[in-house]
Amino acid sequence: MKPVLSAITALLMLAGFPVRAQSYTQSERVMIAENARRLVKDKYLANLEILTHYEANQPFEALQNHIRGLVRDAFRSREVLVYNEFRNPANAYTTIEEYVKDCRIFAGGKPVVNTMDFGKARYDIQQTKDGQPFINLYLSKQLQGTDKQGRPFQFQYLAEVRVMFVFDRQLSIYRDFRIAGISKTDKWPATAFTATAADTEQAASEQKDLLTVLASLANHLKENLPANAQQITLEMFTYKGCGVNNALSDRIFATFGSLLQKIPSIEVLSPAQHTERSLLVRGSYQEDLNNLLIVAELYNPHTNQVLKQLTNTDLPLAWLGQQNLKLKPDNYQQIVAIRDTIQQKISSERTTLSVAIRTDRGRTNVEYWEGSQLLVEAKANRPCHLRLVYLLADGTKTLLENDFEIKPGQENQYVRISPDVPFVCSAPFGMEYLLVYAAEDAFCSLPTKPNSELYVRTDNGYTIFVGSMLNMIEAVTCTKNRKEVAEDRIQITTRGLR
Repeated sequence: MKPVLSAITALLMLAGFPVRAQSYTQSERVMIAENARRLVKDKYLANLEILTHYEANQPFEALQNHIRGLVRDAFRSREVLVYNEFRNPANAYTTIEEYVKDCRIFAGGKPVVNTMDFGKARYDIQQTKDGQPFINLYLSKQLQGTDKQGRPFQFQYLAEVRVMFVFDRQLSIYRDFRIAGISKTDKWPATAFTATAADTEQAASEQKDLLTVLASLANHLKENLPANAQQITLEMFTYKGCGVNNALSDRIFATFGSLLQKIPSIEVLSPAQHTERSLLVRGSYQEDLNNLLIVAELYNPHTNQVLKQLTNTDLPLAWLGQQNLKLKPDNYQQIVAIRDTIQQKISSERTTLSVAIRTDRGRTNVEYWEGSQLLVEAKANRPCHLRLVYLLADGTKTLLENDFEIKPGQENQYVRISPDVPFVCSAPFGMEYLLVYAAEDAFCSLPTKPNSELYVRTDNGYTIFVGSMLNMIEAVTCTKNRKEVAEDRIQITTRGLR
């Protein structure tokens, strides 16, 4: 009987790459296996978690940056084929981009949890006929979630991940580890070997990764959950709590979210899905000497109480460079300056009039991608006049609504605000603010004649403030009879597709 070839082996042979065995020392085998394992764990699975665990309200186009990053960091090329659980077995191999698209369509955009059992991984080092070495990783893979009809699904199989690499004779190192294909297989070959527990422990002690660090935080958080907890809303972690999401925020959100999903009897929600009975998991990160300090808080919004604060400093900052991740968001100093100016003018006095705004993406961790339209609702406890101001990432101040009225009978309920000109997300991108001011009396007119302090002008249909932030706030909060003005604000992250 002839042995059954794996799908990837068969493809390589059809492409003119017959395989043959190659001898390696035990230390070389462990080194090659560990490099391949880190590639699959840190660069393939971590990026895949983002792509299949992202919020449903994000358009597929918004994932293109992550797909390009995944291909760049982990694959030989964009054309590499992977086993696609969502396709007919006769046509089960697609590119990683098609795989992600099918996964999101099948799940209706809801989170899908990917798991690979690295503890029981096996390895098989081979070489093509022309001398190109590669290693196959054999891992038990599990994929679970709910489909767009709300029915639970689960796939589990033995995956063969083919990783090509090169031996640099000049430097005497193995490098350029890249995935050349992922297939479904029935069993690992007799030549496959395992890394010993000592090898695994030594490798783990040499280099921490984000998954290991967040797994530790997730375990400690699980131990501190109240007995009656049923829902957790996971918020984005940002640099020093600045509220601006970047690629590192995405990685933490997706990885931590997938780990929390595995806690029994706990439903993990995104900020847009938050309910009144949900606890919050919020946090931040920053540098701590040569390591990354991650802070996570379990917070009860009903009692305004932090139930538990957890910290971890095990991840070296050098890991971010290896993953092509930035620690700080772009223009961080400008972000801080704008935030401080807004907070400086927030009134500390409580008013009898109250106002609250929300977007179609909620109130916290609000994120819009290029081309998305901002939808806003406002709620006040009494009939009143509203002014809405939008502060763009570059500091431009736009008047969205000059005088919107909450009319009698509309109190204590959210009312849709529809500006004359739709507000669509476009460059520049970064941290932005939506500000609302409410007064029972009519607001003062805004100056339109150019002057040295503040005036408004029209630009492409939008009303733009010319002047400082402090002068703008003074002008928009002026009322004819000097009555009290209530205010509310939402911080928003806008992001480009390229």
